[in-house]
Amino acid sequence: MKCETPAPEHLVVKPRRFKLEFYDDEGVRHAITIDGQITREKVGKLLDLVELMAGTPKATPSALSVSPRKFDRLASAIISGLKDKAFTASDAKKTFETSFSEKIPISTVSTYLTRLAERGVLDRTEMGRMVSYKVRSVEPKSLLSLRP
Repeated sequence: MKCETPAPEHLVVKPRRFKLEFYDDEGVRHAITIDGQITREKVGKLLDLVELMAGTPKATPSALSVSPRKFDRLASAIISGLKDKAFTASDAKKTFETSFSEKIPISTVSTYLTRLAERGVLDRTEMGRMVSYKVRSVEPKSLLSLRP
């Protein structure tokens, strides 16, 4: 007969659970759960997903910089710092990190630049493998709809 002794309590790794609930701009409740090991990277990815799903309210370009959403703050940094010249995703990343003293992955910048181009905020130009962007001129009285 084989008898197993249970491991001491301090050696047992219990699964952890992280649950995130939020409402989007239409009032729909969303719930996301992580069961198991929770890392900063996983939580960061979830929060980026929440930013995308919750929607971005209509705002003037100058008001975007106070938003807690990276999408809005990147748009603000680009509109204010790179509006008069062509730029790359790397340029936008540097501008964001300088403006907000916060790191942002280049993949996130590229995704957000593509969305801004799709929404008509930026013009996108492809030259071989290189992609450059330029802020479209916007009339001061108009509002930008950056809703994802």
